Amino acid sequence: MSETHLRAEPRSHYIAKEKVNIFKLDSVLEPYLQDSENRFLKIDTQGFEWQVLDGCSQSLSLFKGILCELSFVQLYQSQHLWKDIMKRIEDSGFSLWAIQPAFVDPLDGRTLQVNAIFFRDKI
Repeated sequence: MSETHLRAEPRSHYIAKEKVNIFKLDSVLEPYLQDSENRFLKIDTQGFEWQVLDGCSQSLSLFKGILCELSFVQLYQSQHLWKDIMKRIEDSGFSLWAIQPAFVDPLDGRTLQVNAIFFRDKI
């Protein structure tokens, strides 16, 4: 976490490290695909959004919508900011539908992060 994040939310802090297996969505999605074509992807991964998009390049076309956290300022080390992620999602055939404030600095009122909802251009 960056200093900006810690200043805006002092109760956020690391308490432990844990190793976990990470799988690409492309490699694990098949069993979760049901008959419905109304698939919606939520990306809420604390600065790891770009890597999630890397891992679903083949399956992204199966989704009608995406909700993704977009950060306006660096909140996590090495994260991509809102313009890059938004362009990538739009380049994948989605259009921005709505923006909802998600993380606001209580000290100065600055919006640090939003939830952005995207839908396929043809829904």
